[in-house]
Amino acid sequence: MTPQHEQHELFPSLWGALWLVLASFVCESMTLSVMAELMPDAGLMAQAALARLLGDGMLFTGLLAFKRLGYGELFHTGPSSVRATLALTLLPVMALVPGLLVVGGWIVSMLADWFPMSEWEQRAFSEMAALSPAALVMTCLLAPVLEEMLFRGIILRSFLKRYPPGVAIVHSAAVFGLAHMNVYQFFGAMLLGLTLGWLYERTRSLWPCIALHMSYNVAVTWLAQADSAADVSGGVIVAALLSSALAATWLRRTLRSA
Repeated sequence: MTPQHEQHELFPSLWGALWLVLASFVCESMTLSVMAELMPDAGLMAQAALARLLGDGMLFTGLLAFKRLGYGELFHTGPSSVRATLALTLLPVMALVPGLLVVGGWIVSMLADWFPMSEWEQRAFSEMAALSPAALVMTCLLAPVLEEMLFRGIILRSFLKRYPPGVAIVHSAAVFGLAHMNVYQFFGAMLLGLTLGWLYERTRSLWPCIALHMSYNVAVTWLAQADSAADVSGGVIVAALLSSALAATWLRRTLRSA
């Protein structure tokens, strides 16, 4: 059976993307309120994880019906198969993570010097980094998959049909940064968003993006628990930047613009 042609290909616009992010927050908040009533004995992170899954599930159900888009088309429309795409990109994509962590760490450190965190902000970041099964599922599994579906699968997909590739990637990365709703994560998220956007533009597949996003979140979580970022030697930093630069160069030469 031939799949239906995607409808409303130019949705969302830049303003529409911001409204979609707001709609995602609203769906998650409403579902969290329901989870708190139905599961009062569950921890907050467990409630939040389930609320995010169900809330975003409702949002994507409506979006895909509106665009007449299947999940298979959302996740992959590249010229190569999913297996071939992952075989080509998985290792170099994971090699990008150390460099992204180093540069992201420099950005956060600089912003913390310029805008010292309040006690409330420090407590909030500590709670987000807390190691629990629900927190790990939220940070390392749900967030990478659901955020890639929204920011690259829906938003950047539309932007690439509206704007030149560079403009589309920058706009989608800025929306991704704004969605984190604090200055400390905005620039790091935007850096990650630029990388993810470029990767999606070249592969037209969410799978390499999910692999990068998941690897990045796992690494950030591990570093937060190890509390070792400040003790990393200069040699390790140089090696991280070099490996990421080599991986980026290989990907740029291998992946052609779609």
